[in-house]
Amino acid sequence: MNFLHPGLALAAVAAIALPIVIHLLFRRRRIPLDWAAMEILREAMRRTNRRLRAEQWLVLVLRCLAVLALGLAIAVPVMSSVLMSATEPRTWMVVIDDGVTSALRTGVNAELARVCDDARQAVSQRRQGDRVGIVLASVPPRIVLAATADSGRIEEGFARITAAQTPSDLSGALTLARGFISNESMSSSTNGPTTIIVASAFREASLPDGVTLGNSSDAVDRATTLASETEFVALTPAQESPVDVRLTSIEARNAAVGDGVSLRAQLMRAGLSLPAAETRVNALGDGLMTSPVRIVTWEAGQSEASVEFQLPATVSSSREMRQRAVEVRLNDDALSAGNSMFAVIQRRNEIEVAILGRRGALDASDLERVPASLWISRALNPSTNSGMRVRDLDPSACDDQALLGFDAVIVARPDLVAPSSCDALGRFVLRGGLVVIVPAAETLAQSWSATLLPKLSVRVRTAAEATVATEPLRLAEEQPTSALLYAIRPEIASLVAPLEVSRSLALEGFAGNEVVLTLANNAPFVVAVTPTNVDGTSAGLVVLFAATPELTWTNLPVKPLMVPLFQEIVRAGLGLASGHTGANVGERVKGASFTVLRADDGTTLTLGEDGRSREVVARAGVLRGDDGSMVAANISAATLGIAPSSLEKVRAAFAPLGGVRIAASNQSESEISSESTRSTWSFVLLALALTTLLIEGVLSRAFSRASLVRAGRNDQGISTVGRVRGRNTARVNVSLGNPSASGIDANTYAVKTRDLHLKERAQ
Repeated sequence: MNFLHPGLALAAVAAIALPIVIHLLFRRRRIPLDWAAMEILREAMRRTNRRLRAEQWLVLVLRCLAVLALGLAIAVPVMSSVLMSATEPRTWMVVIDDGVTSALRTGVNAELARVCDDARQAVSQRRQGDRVGIVLASVPPRIVLAATADSGRIEEGFARITAAQTPSDLSGALTLARGFISNESMSSSTNGPTTIIVASAFREASLPDGVTLGNSSDAVDRATTLASETEFVALTPAQESPVDVRLTSIEARNAAVGDGVSLRAQLMRAGLSLPAAETRVNALGDGLMTSPVRIVTWEAGQSEASVEFQLPATVSSSREMRQRAVEVRLNDDALSAGNSMFAVIQRRNEIEVAILGRRGALDASDLERVPASLWISRALNPSTNSGMRVRDLDPSACDDQALLGFDAVIVARPDLVAPSSCDALGRFVLRGGLVVIVPAAETLAQSWSATLLPKLSVRVRTAAEATVATEPLRLAEEQPTSALLYAIRPEIASLVAPLEVSRSLALEGFAGNEVVLTLANNAPFVVAVTPTNVDGTSAGLVVLFAATPELTWTNLPVKPLMVPLFQEIVRAGLGLASGHTGANVGERVKGASFTVLRADDGTTLTLGEDGRSREVVARAGVLRGDDGSMVAANISAATLGIAPSSLEKVRAAFAPLGGVRIAASNQSESEISSESTRSTWSFVLLALALTTLLIEGVLSRAFSRASLVRAGRNDQGISTVGRVRGRNTARVNVSLGNPSASGIDANTYAVKTRDLHLKERAQ
């Protein structure tokens, strides 16, 4: 047994030992002097000394035990399970959290170095014959060192650990460690005790809110419980949270003029305190000129910012390049993994747009009869050098062959789209295409919603009939921030001010962040939704209008917003649609036309039979397929959370496993203390101290000479002396009060008195 405060335990021992030692050293030594009546008193005392001595010793022991128990309780005893099981070899499985946040620098070194040092120190106290294994928690969790007693291999295993860019999976790593212990126990005749040490800083990314580690009812738990006694030890969660700037998203699209690329990067700061600071940002890409460094100035408390770039093409830029990879970089800070982000955009010399609607002519004498398809065509191609080529398609004969080569499709007459054309549009959007839908202007009834929208794999639904407003509705003054209209964001308030809507179609089933424009009554005017495939993957983009751009519905066609609205929806929408083909680090990539992907570091990912890569993406960067395609792999913002976790949160996560012992930083296993064990032993000792004091008080009262019971009882020894005196007074012919009066000396008197006493006792 160890103590959290060993000095207090020593003080408790001294508190009971010092008074006794002082009493023994300084008690007075009296010289015995016999006198005549001494023998009579000795006889009386001899009968009570044994009982008195036993009572005194019992009270002394109880008082010392009470003081000792109280001192040990305050010293907080810790029962080490290692000492309790000292006869059997122990298996140590160390789960190292080497996920992306383990590279966080809170000082000179990364957090992973401290975590590994603490884990190494914990297992350094192992005994001869104990085995140590190492499991890494970064995705995918894996055993890098099977349990071994070889100190050289153990040290080498710790030395090889480096921070990964994949997220942490502590639950999977624990399952892997316990499965190894279970297999070892079932394949071996010895079932020794085991300890699983979870070496992690327990940042938010490693231990999200509400996550529990393990389930006591699963098969691995039952097998491990039957195989051996397993205890779980966790390092103390880190509490520091340095300021870290990271990239959360980048939007890339082809420039409106020329062969360049327009970029917009979103930045975020995290940390317990956010002082005023500056961040340096630059951008670069394939066949593009490197941008000048931009300075983002942060005000105190500011957590979000954005920066834009215009990257013109270099003179040597190849026209044969179908795709471009671009990268945005930040200057290095606490966590470098979030300082780079990549995007891949399709290189288009001219955007091909198809419009599904009825044909007509633009007649200035009757503008109200001009169809939406013509208004949209003029908005997309206002001049010969607009960079877009618009073509009309028959809504009833739109198949895969007809859509081949188009980048975007505008559905101006959804009521005329045939069911087979709906299927073709669904396949088109899931290949990364853009589909824009406006209501049918010919009638208020809108029965096309139930047929077309499910084929596009979107959850948005429309009302069966459009409504006519008694008074024209205006657009809201404050519009949501949308990536589709970010380029015209500064002018959006003035552009929407003159708009009026007399007919509108109710939209429902969308999320708040999918609204592009809203009406004054908070109803959506434009929404943009990403389709979701049956396998959970997302691709393409679907944009829906609540009012068709015809003058019988809205005055939008004759207002300044018409041209920039559709221009930005197509240009930015294509960038967003193709952006969904990227991948997150730590996940498998969905295959398209490629069979092998190669990363910049030379590693490869092979496409499996399920259409996904067999391996997960290990690092952020650009993956290049054997067919010339590219995939941008980025670290998800959700895996970069560095907020610290509390002890209560860590204990709650380990609750399904039966609890966890918390080890302080730089503390060996022999010094690791469990809060629950401390509380139990301290409570037991405190209860023992109180019980002992209660018993001591009762016995002291009972043994006291002042007790009423003892005070009213005649001492048997004294009564005996009285009887001796009474019977012998008449028989002894001497004066007990004055022996010299009988003519004998004091010695003779003492001898005769003793002989007389002995004779009386014999009678």
